Amino acid sequence: MDIKFRKTGKWNVLDISGHIKGSEVSHFRLAIQKAIQEKKLYLVANMHDVGFIDSSGVGMLITCHQDLKAAGGRLVLMRLSDDIYDLFEMTSIDRLFEIVDTEEELALR
Repeated sequence: MDIKFRKTGKWNVLDISGHIKGSEVSHFRLAIQKAIQEKKLYLVANMHDVGFIDSSGVGMLITCHQDLKAAGGRLVLMRLSDDIYDLFEMTSIDRLFEIVDTEEELALR
């Protein structure tokens, strides 16, 4: 998994590529913790290039969402693949997260 940070408006976008699974989950979690320490509290996980997420990845997203919320921030998910969105919908995780399709839609939040 590879994560690149960039800024767009008030949002800090994490462009993620690869798979969110197993031992790679800690890499994402560390990136979120570092962002919180740096007071980058409005984060967007751009998941356009994420091909797969396992249960540990889903659990990590929920934990990061809770950590950001406790710090006064937000985690928004963007550009989910149909398969990942379907998984989130079947497990009702889509109700926990704000999910957007485009950066234009993000700018309205």
